[in-house]
Amino acid sequence: RDPMGTRSRKLERELKTKEKRHKHLVFVLNKCDLVPTWVTRRWVRRLSREYPTLAFHASITNPFGKGALIQLLRQFATLHQDKQQISVGFVGYPNVGKSSIVNTLRKKKVCNVAPIPGETKVWQYITLFRRVFLIDCPGVVPPSGDSHLQCVLKGVVQVEKIEDPAQYVPGVIAAVKREYLERHYEVTGWEDHLQFLTMLAKKTGKLRKGGEPDFNNIGRKVLQDFQRGRLPYFVPPPFDGDNENDATDVTADAKLVTIEAEGVKIEQAFDKVRPKNKFMAVDRVDPNRPDAQEAVQKMEQEDEDDNGRNNGEQQGAMEEGDEQDEQGEGGAKETPVAQATNENKKRKRRRRGAKDRLLNRILGTD
Repeated sequence: RDPMGTRSRKLERELKTKEKRHKHLVFVLNKCDLVPTWVTRRWVRRLSREYPTLAFHASITNPFGKGALIQLLRQFATLHQDKQQISVGFVGYPNVGKSSIVNTLRKKKVCNVAPIPGETKVWQYITLFRRVFLIDCPGVVPPSGDSHLQCVLKGVVQVEKIEDPAQYVPGVIAAVKREYLERHYEVTGWEDHLQFLTMLAKKTGKLRKGGEPDFNNIGRKVLQDFQRGRLPYFVPPPFDGDNENDATDVTADAKLVTIEAEGVKIEQAFDKVRPKNKFMAVDRVDPNRPDAQEAVQKMEQEDEDDNGRNNGEQQGAMEEGDEQDEQGEGGAKETPVAQATNENKKRKRRRRGAKDRLLNRILGTD
């Protein structure tokens, strides 16, 4: 979500020294399922001007970029036939998914993973091929002059160890669009972060004695949601209008992107990326496309049609469920377990309908 904010410039400079010029540096943009596809595609093209770059989604069952990374490592092994073996170290900020990438390449859990920084404590050597070994390294936070707020938002600091998490919530509100916060937490009308936390605490029941909101617990929940990618957020990639190739290759919805650098070649089909978060139409379209405005309007219309169909299906399901309940009442007497099950189903249908209606009001499609 923030490639430039999690780069290790010191490591890059170290690898450019005379003693380490034989080493290769590759950028792996993990968690590409948390941003729109055009953002991933443009960041890959932008960073590939410096080093080979590929997008990745770490998952043992449904990965993206696994074949491209394995192909890249095989090409490096071919370039260094004189070496008995090559070692590939995964270095980066905490909680960026280094261990998850290793597990994805091995297709099984060989490294412990957790959605908190600092899970990997020591180096781990894993065999990938006969001549290729992987090294899972602990998270590295180089001195970069980042503020404490930036460290928290980047996932460097464990939320559980923050003494006053509510003071960092304004950073989340500033980074995430208001529409996404309203949709995720189902609260509207706040003016500042304290009012936002108060409304959220009352809604979720995180209150102290006397009904006072528990700012620590609710603030910690908001920070966790941001760090773990539950709130839609990304840093827009830069657009260099002077670079004609970059403008044409990236702004177009190219399904296949080819990267060639340092004697290796990478191909990735970005149409296979399925973003996990639901973004608004204005965020799903590259703003630098010539037809960006028309594409946004088309997507908004499609979203309206989808919402209409979903509301109609849910309304029909609710009516059908009510009819079945009435028939059940007129027929044989239900057991207490069946009655409780039916009540739970009706409550879930009502909640789904209420969430959809609120989302429609937020997006202005109602």
